[in-house]
Amino acid sequence: MSGEAEKHEEETAADGLHKRERLLKLIVIVGLAGIALIFISSLFHQQNKASSVQPPSDDNSVWEEAAAYREQLSTELGNMVASIEGAGRTKLMLTIDGTIRSIYATDSDIQTNERSGGGEHQNTEKKSCIVIRRSDGSEQAVTIGQMMPSVKGVLVVCEGGDNEEVASRIRSAVSAAVHLSESHICVLKLSD
Repeated sequence: MSGEAEKHEEETAADGLHKRERLLKLIVIVGLAGIALIFISSLFHQQNKASSVQPPSDDNSVWEEAAAYREQLSTELGNMVASIEGAGRTKLMLTIDGTIRSIYATDSDIQTNERSGGGEHQNTEKKSCIVIRRSDGSEQAVTIGQMMPSVKGVLVVCEGGDNEEVASRIRSAVSAAVHLSESHICVLKLSD
């Protein structure tokens, strides 16, 4: 009987070993599946995060705002030129460069490496946009201001445009008003 008992003990030990091996394999498989799920969910989270950052306005409204800015500036500048002595009736056209650009709040990380003696300097600056998270989970960049388009040229047509003194005063006034070189301002006489 002792031989059968030993054989039974060996079979029991082998069964226990096989059960442990199967349990270990199952734990490894479940662990790998968990890691794969975490990896996949992080990909979807990054993709959703990238797609949910919303610009403050769409392309059409940016162009409409730039057109409204140009129109307002033309009206104000035209009224100013018309009030200059000798200008008379005035028509004005101006050209602008680009659209209104938003200025975003940024967070900077600046690293400076300096070596004395060798004169080697290395500056590294990383900037990232500051965003706010809305209640619906989307994100929006924090806007701290807007940069208006620059004026590239001005055409003034007025009754006194043929008088060089009047034309000079108009070029000077327009140059000061829109920070533009007088060489980009043309003053002509309005036809009757």
